[in-house]
Amino acid sequence: MAKMKSRTLISLLLLAALWVAFVSIPNGNSQSAAVTTTMTVNQPPSGQCAEISLAFSAQKGKEITGTYGSDVVVNFFILSQKDFSSIQNPTCYLSPTSTTPLVNDVDSVGHGNTYRSLPFPADGTYYFVFVYINNGVYALVNGYATVELTFPASITLLTTKTSSVSSMSPIVTTTLSTSTQSTTAASTTPSFGTLGIIGLVIAIALVASVMVFMKRGKSQKTEKNSPKQQTVEKEIKHESIQPKIVPAGQSISTGYNELDSVLAGGLPAGYAILVVSPPCDERDLLLTKIIKSNLSIGSTVFFLSRDLSRTQDFANRYKTGFYVFTPQADKITTDSGNVFKIANVQNLNDVNITFRTAMETLPKATSNKIIIIDLLSEILLEHKSLTTRKWLDDFIGKRKSEGFTVLAILNPLISGKQESQTIIDLFDGIIEIYEKELRERARRFLIVKKMYGKKYIESELMLDKDKLF
Repeated sequence: MAKMKSRTLISLLLLAALWVAFVSIPNGNSQSAAVTTTMTVNQPPSGQCAEISLAFSAQKGKEITGTYGSDVVVNFFILSQKDFSSIQNPTCYLSPTSTTPLVNDVDSVGHGNTYRSLPFPADGTYYFVFVYINNGVYALVNGYATVELTFPASITLLTTKTSSVSSMSPIVTTTLSTSTQSTTAASTTPSFGTLGIIGLVIAIALVASVMVFMKRGKSQKTEKNSPKQQTVEKEIKHESIQPKIVPAGQSISTGYNELDSVLAGGLPAGYAILVVSPPCDERDLLLTKIIKSNLSIGSTVFFLSRDLSRTQDFANRYKTGFYVFTPQADKITTDSGNVFKIANVQNLNDVNITFRTAMETLPKATSNKIIIIDLLSEILLEHKSLTTRKWLDDFIGKRKSEGFTVLAILNPLISGKQESQTIIDLFDGIIEIYEKELRERARRFLIVKKMYGKKYIESELMLDKDKLF
C-alpha cells in the first residue's frame, strides 16, 4: 500500500511539472530567435592585421549572448563607440588601461565559441569587432578565412564595415562579400519557457527528494539489522573521497581540484606550459598550491625567480625537494642550503652557465621534476622578443629533454601584446588568468587557451580565494 502511494505521488509531481512547462511555451515571436552572419576576411601580408566590424544599437542595462567562430585565430570584442575608436590604430590591440570591452576574447579559434556581454552602460551604438593578425604563426592556408557570428534577432545592425590596419605603412583592404553573407532566423518551434523549466526542475528535485528519503528509510532498516555491513559501507565511503593519485608521467596535480578537473587530471607531465597573468593574489596562491602539491607526493621542484620576498618565503617554507635559483641569493637567509645564485638577466648566457653549474651540485632527480620560470617577464623586458624567443626555445628544449615539466609565468602588462605573442607559440599549453566584473565586483577568472593533444574544458573558471588558501 505504501509503495502504491509513493508511485502515485511521483506521478502527480511529474504531471504537474509537464503542465506548468507547456503552459509557459512561448509563441513564435520568442526572443530566443537568433541571427547568424557569415563574413570572409582576406589575409593581409605578414606583420599586418585585418579588422571586421558590425555596428548595432543596444539599450542600457541589457546583455546579449551568442556564438562566434573562425577558421583562424581571431580576437573578438564588443566595444562602445569610444572604445571602437581607440582600436583604429596601427597595433590592432586594445589598451588595457583606457578601454573596457563588453566582450574581450583574445586568440580564439574554431566555431561554436560562446560569448556573453557585460550589461550595456548606456543606450547607443556598439560594435562587434573581429581582428585577425598575420604574425606568421596563424597564416591562412587558402588566403582567406570565414568568420561566423550569431546574435539575438532583437539586435538591429546599423552598418557593416570592413577595413584593415597594419603594423607597417601599407594599408590592406579587407572585403566583406555580400554573396557570402547569410542571415537565417533560428527556429521558432515551441519549446519550454523559463517558467516551465523552473517548474520541471522543482518537480524533479521533489521526486528525487522523495526517492532519497525512501532509500534512506530502507537503508536505515538494513543498517539496524546488519551492523557489520554498516561499518563496511562507511569505510567504502571514506575511501571514495580520498584524492586520486595520477600515475607519474601522465599528469601533475595543481593542488586545486577545480583546475585539475578543467585539465582532465592536471598539468600534462613533460609539457611546457605558460601562465599568462598580471600580478594578483590568485596567481600567487595557485603557484603556491602547485609547489606544495608536488612536494607532498615526492616530486622535485626547481624555482627560478628574482623576486626577493617570494623566493625568501618559499626557501624557508619548503626545504626538502625544493630548490631556488635567483640573482638575489646573497640577500636570502636560509639554513636549508636550497638557494643557489645565478647571473642577472642582462646576460642570458651567464644565466645558462650559472644555472647548469648549480644543477650539477644537486642529486639527480629521476622522475616527477617540475621547473618554474618566474624570470620570463624580466627577460622579455630586457631583451625584447627576438632574443628572448631564441633563449627560451633553447632553455625549454633542454629541460624537456631532461624530463622536466616546465611552467613559466608571464605578466602581460610588462610588455606589449605583439612581443608576448612571439614567445607564446613555444609552449605546449597556455593558461590565462584575467579580471572582469561579476555582479558589480571585480573577480578573477582562469581559462585554458591551449593544451596540445590533450582534452580540457574550454569554459572559464572563477578562482576562489578561499579554496586557494
